[in-house]
Amino acid sequence: MSAKGRKEAEYVLVNDTGYLFPARQMLLVSNGKLSSHSGATDVEQQSPYLHWARRVIKAFDLDRLVVSDKAGDSRAAKPEQVMSLTPERLKERDASLAEDWSEYWPREGLWVPMVWRGRIEGGLLLLREKPWNEAEQRLLTHWVQGAENVLARHSGRRRQPVGKRLLWGAALVVIGLLMLVPVRLSVLGQAEVVPEVSSIIRSPLDGVLKDLSVAPNQVVEKGQLLASLDDAELKGRLAKANQALAVAQAEYARARQRSFTEREASAEVPLLRARVDQARADVDFLETQLTRVRVEAPREGVAILGDTSDWAGRPVRLGERLLEVADTRGAEVEIWLPSADNIPLPEGAEVSLFLNVDPSQVREARLTHVNYRAELAPDGELAYRAHAVLSDAENLPRVGWRGTAKVEGEQVTLGYYLFRRPWATLRSWTGW
Repeated sequence: MSAKGRKEAEYVLVNDTGYLFPARQMLLVSNGKLSSHSGATDVEQQSPYLHWARRVIKAFDLDRLVVSDKAGDSRAAKPEQVMSLTPERLKERDASLAEDWSEYWPREGLWVPMVWRGRIEGGLLLLREKPWNEAEQRLLTHWVQGAENVLARHSGRRRQPVGKRLLWGAALVVIGLLMLVPVRLSVLGQAEVVPEVSSIIRSPLDGVLKDLSVAPNQVVEKGQLLASLDDAELKGRLAKANQALAVAQAEYARARQRSFTEREASAEVPLLRARVDQARADVDFLETQLTRVRVEAPREGVAILGDTSDWAGRPVRLGERLLEVADTRGAEVEIWLPSADNIPLPEGAEVSLFLNVDPSQVREARLTHVNYRAELAPDGELAYRAHAVLSDAENLPRVGWRGTAKVEGEQVTLGYYLFRRPWATLRSWTGW
């Protein structure tokens, strides 16, 4: 904030603040009096609006305003805290002034005091229609306190003793050096032990599930019956198809015999032959479908499924998932990394797995890949699916165990680690 004098600095403050924090009007109050106003070069004029604004400032007694409305409340807020000003608050102090609020000011007002060595020297009053959120209030507090330091220099206030300045300088140097300490970025995500190799068993056709022949976590062999579908409907359709085939064959044979004596019958032979072929194709199709009602294991492993009592008699669609057959000889870790905490993760990054069954034990793993696109995780949050291979291949955890995985990223400075998220949030607010 470059200015030659205090008045010019105040004018720059009330007009340039709007570039950072959108507001319709901004008023600077100094020692309980209106000192500067956005868009106005002279606040000493005796216009009705400025007269009304001075009365409002006096009614609120802004240089001694506290957050608590209870008299004698020992928990009253500190002077540094901001205060929301509304027509309702003004009505409690002066109802006649509150009647003109909507004519001169938008509804939402925010008072940000300026504190110098423990006492209020004034403050900035910002007004707009949209309510002020907590993040804006925190940023405004820092902004106004920085502006107060500039105004203090233009007021000729005494600077702090040299000893204190040196102490503050040394503290800043130490903090600056600490910000250069190297640390590793990391991200936490929900994790589950999943089979390294598995087969998803799906319904081979539309129908009704007759029976599930395996129990959860049961060891199965290749070719073992896993489930069967009700074949009554298919058998009925096959019987009708066989009858239709027999009728078509009989009509075809009769037409061939007649074709030797009747010329007109020769024209029916190709059509009846096509009907026989169609009927035979229907029979072959239904016979093939009947062989598919038995669902067998494509590999040996462990059957992974839910409660089997809910499946009996349940209608299923073609391709609907029934269960999973997992190879127990290998396991890996499936990790869901929240999209909000996404960091650069190289292939082979270190992973620490903390299982819920034994949080005290840490299992080491290596990241194999991370999906490039975020998707909905089981908890409904947007996340990136990642996989990691366990370092200890001899003592593998049980498939289905859940926990938390910590994935280590690249090495950065402590300053970047601490301010990465706030800086990203600030950029999303301001567009810088």
